[in-house]
Amino acid sequence: MSNHGMQQDELLGKIYDSRLFGRLLVYVKPYWKYLLIAFILLLLNTVGEIVLPMLTMRAVDDHIVPDKRMIVIDKDMYQRFRESTDISKFTVYEGNALHFIVVTSKNQGYIQRELLKEIKDNDFMFDEKIIVFNAKETNPELYEKIIENVYVINHEYFFVKLADIYKMPIPDIVELRGKSFSALKMIGILFLVIVLIKFGMEFCQIMLITIASQKAMHDLRSDLFSHLEKMPVTFFDKNPVGRLVTRVTNDIGAIGEMLTSGVITILQDFFIMIAIMIFMLHLNWQLALVSFSVLPFVIMTITIYKKLTRDSFREMRRWLASVNATIAEHISGVKIIQLFNQYKPKEDDFNNSNFKYFKASMRQLKLQALFQPLIGTSRYVVMAIILWYAGGQILQNIVTLGLFMAFISYMEKLYERIHGFTDKFTILQSAMAGAERIFDLRDQAEADYREGKSDVEKIDGEIEFKNVWLSYTDKDIENADKNDSYVLRDISFKVKPGEKIALVGHTGSGKTSIVNLILNMYQNQKGQVCIDGKNINEYKLHNLRSHIGMVQQDVFLFSGNIRENIALNNADITDEEINKITEYVNVSGFINSLGGKLEEPVQERGATFSVGQRQLISFARVLAYNPAIFILDEATSNIDTETEILIQDALFKIMENRTSIIIAHRLSTIQHVDRILVLHKGEIIEEGSHQELLRKEGLYYDLYRLQYS
Repeated sequence: MSNHGMQQDELLGKIYDSRLFGRLLVYVKPYWKYLLIAFILLLLNTVGEIVLPMLTMRAVDDHIVPDKRMIVIDKDMYQRFRESTDISKFTVYEGNALHFIVVTSKNQGYIQRELLKEIKDNDFMFDEKIIVFNAKETNPELYEKIIENVYVINHEYFFVKLADIYKMPIPDIVELRGKSFSALKMIGILFLVIVLIKFGMEFCQIMLITIASQKAMHDLRSDLFSHLEKMPVTFFDKNPVGRLVTRVTNDIGAIGEMLTSGVITILQDFFIMIAIMIFMLHLNWQLALVSFSVLPFVIMTITIYKKLTRDSFREMRRWLASVNATIAEHISGVKIIQLFNQYKPKEDDFNNSNFKYFKASMRQLKLQALFQPLIGTSRYVVMAIILWYAGGQILQNIVTLGLFMAFISYMEKLYERIHGFTDKFTILQSAMAGAERIFDLRDQAEADYREGKSDVEKIDGEIEFKNVWLSYTDKDIENADKNDSYVLRDISFKVKPGEKIALVGHTGSGKTSIVNLILNMYQNQKGQVCIDGKNINEYKLHNLRSHIGMVQQDVFLFSGNIRENIALNNADITDEEINKITEYVNVSGFINSLGGKLEEPVQERGATFSVGQRQLISFARVLAYNPAIFILDEATSNIDTETEILIQDALFKIMENRTSIIIAHRLSTIQHVDRILVLHKGEIIEEGSHQELLRKEGLYYDLYRLQYS
């Protein structure tokens, strides 16, 4: 697609820019209470994520497969045990001149290696898992039934090997282990309660984050649109509509998605990952370090992925804007495309941008397709390492089954977060690419609407050009007279209040450029444009333009109804005033013939109205605001005679007692004006009334003769 003269999207600075985050926070800051509550819920939810595997471990190690073995030693050996070991770490029972010490995987490490070896070599330790029971709390009939499998500690306690318990009938197991069943029931209820609380907290957290982010994006979108409305005309000359639409929609949408499901979940995942790693180190630092052995590879992979995808996201945004710009342009010009059978060339234009967007997207998808399996594979490598290492530790009674299950669960949660970084990183990269574009646009200077300039309630309408030069590109003012790109060259003239003048000349002679300078749409490079003796740059733009009414060659009507297109959101203009105005400019007959009258819907750009009807409505729009200066870009060559008569009559009425400037295309329509300025190649070469210019037999005479010969 050809974009000569159009400003191109550039790949901007680094993808992570603290300035961008800081500027985004400006829009988020008003909703900090939502975020604070969401953050508190995030921390509580993190606690829930950590607690659930701990409950599983407690259920397994304390009740399903209790992590207890028994050491049975005499008084002398017990004395040696006390002297070499912190006895407070153990549960000890006394009975029959023996000491019964309960050993778990956790407290076994407190026993000196030599002493532990001696105890095992002399068979003072039961290798099987055991459960200690209170004899007084056990059904006597059941006790008598299982007496052959019981190891009596004293009159109050006894223990049974876990393997022997599983040989009993199920009813006996249920009765004997009633406390474990009750405890498991309570753990299960607690587990369910935590899950439900987590659900509620996650729901509230997501809702609060969504509300805050959507409100922030609403403000950013409104701010950006307001900024766009105030941009100078030169900006829109260089930027396609589709690209700007992309900024206000797609790019802001990407930031909203980042705030909703990117930043907060990354923060949550970060807290959960840190908490998981701390808990794993606390539970068993050796097994934790073995489990973390693959993490350096994962971190390196994420770093490389981040670097490779940085530019691809910018490219995707760049070509997406190009695709949108092409669509907007081609839909706007669809009638011309159909009329001149330009389907294929325009299809090729679109396919060019679309294919480049496709290639940029495919580059990103290939990187993502490689990254995800790498992270997924690393997860299973870690599981294999845990199975190998922890399995051996379980066989040596160093690691419990519950701890093993907790580690598996924690590692699943850890890698679930790491794996989720793919999508979240995609969202983050996309949002940062969009933020670069948005704030680059936001930083571009608006047309000057600053306070401190003149704000006048009424102007007389005197217009004066003093040696004005204008080029639509930046040029060297000192060499202006030698530069051929200037569209206005040393223009000087004065229009008195209430005077009516016409601008005449070949296409490209500078007629519209003069009007653009009066409206302060462009800045001249040299000279001054004055209204009521004051440079127009000293007026506030909105104030200056409120005193100027213009009817363009291509009349633009907004979607809505006729009343809205005349009043333009001015609530002070009543229906009675609108009816008087429409009757005055000869458009009331047309409006009253419509079913809805002033409420009649107007389609986009007034497509269902004729050129003449749109022009009459635009006359009513101008008169409703009662400007001191009236400008008409006349274009009546394709209007029927009856409508032209109505327009000419309305034109005379509007011009009455107003400074008026008409860009003339048909010379017959300007014979009544006070003066005619004839332009040629950006210079005024003739000036005078219609009859005076005809008598000179100059360029005006030639133009008149061409139209009527």
